[in-house]
Amino acid sequence: MNGSKPVGSRTGWIVTVAGFAINVLVGIPYTWSLFSQALVHQHGWLHSTAAAPYSMYLFTYALSMVPAGHLQDRFGPRGVVLLGAVLAGAGFVLSGVWMTTPAVIGLWGILVGSGMACCFAAVTPAAMSWFPDARHGLISGIVVTGVGISAFVLAPAVSALVGRGVRLTFVVCGITLWAGIGFLSTQVRAAPDGARRRESATAAIATVRSAAFVRFWLTFLCMTAAGVTVVTHVTEIMRVHTGVHRAALSVAIFAGSNGLGRIAGGALADRLGRSTAIQVVIGGLLAGLVGMLAAAEPTLMLASISVIGLSYGAIFGVFPAATAEFFGPESFGLKYGIVFSAIAVSGTFPWLAGLLFERFASFTPALLVLVAMCVVALGLSRTLPGRENR
Repeated sequence: MNGSKPVGSRTGWIVTVAGFAINVLVGIPYTWSLFSQALVHQHGWLHSTAAAPYSMYLFTYALSMVPAGHLQDRFGPRGVVLLGAVLAGAGFVLSGVWMTTPAVIGLWGILVGSGMACCFAAVTPAAMSWFPDARHGLISGIVVTGVGISAFVLAPAVSALVGRGVRLTFVVCGITLWAGIGFLSTQVRAAPDGARRRESATAAIATVRSAAFVRFWLTFLCMTAAGVTVVTHVTEIMRVHTGVHRAALSVAIFAGSNGLGRIAGGALADRLGRSTAIQVVIGGLLAGLVGMLAAAEPTLMLASISVIGLSYGAIFGVFPAATAEFFGPESFGLKYGIVFSAIAVSGTFPWLAGLLFERFASFTPALLVLVAMCVVALGLSRTLPGRENR
């Protein structure tokens, strides 16, 4: 944005830290594999059924990013964050009250998905608005790191709660979201010139309909398919392919790596450039997937989970800055919301992986599909524009 902005202004850093903390709570769905495993083993759900709420969450989350981003551009971030807290908390609490398959898919998937989209769509542009362009990768990386480390921070508590009952866990998580996000939202606001960072509807539509934007969207889709599938099934992949059951450990390693990858990805994008950083991240996803395919013992599997977590996290550090650079910072919330809508499609891959596992009793077919998606992403990444070419 405006290059004359003071780097590291006190208010900007307060907003950044508040956004980071909100995203720690926003990232609680990354512990879904713990819920899923409990639903399978305690309540007799099928693997594909237990993955369905998370797929619905991703679908709703992704599509809700578009209106949430537009609301953030139009009305500012604080009210949008509060709306998100109300919706997400209600989704958890109501799922605990009515824990049937349709209810959890609908209430948890839709309400939590739309609520988390409101929070996520608002805090990143709010923080970025206080800093110059050259710091956007780092700032977005710091803010979204909260989502990445969420499962690392929260997995032990969620694991302990799930052991006492899934219903109780849903309710406690919902109340925590209401209280935590509600308090932190008081520190979130855009820079004074943030309201002027919009463009006409005609210009915005022309941008998102361009071939360059479509290729960018498809690249994001192919990359995120790998991460959302692994995070949904990570505990079962570990158990089935290595014979070792380390649910909390595998979730924590993925989450910790995911968090580190987000800030590292943002810094990498600032240093190497957005297109090069995207290609490096795709290489990491491919390396991690190949490692999982080859792993027959826990050490290699955990290392591969770490690499995929690191690379998946880096996506969310790189792409906000890349969106602003390639397609302009005006109406950033709307543009990045449309980019993020690709997860509505990538969210079908965890469900597909569950079906393939039930058919073949192995996650190898699903992992091979993800490798193919990353190869496609690598090809697309070589066509991404610089802003001067858009």
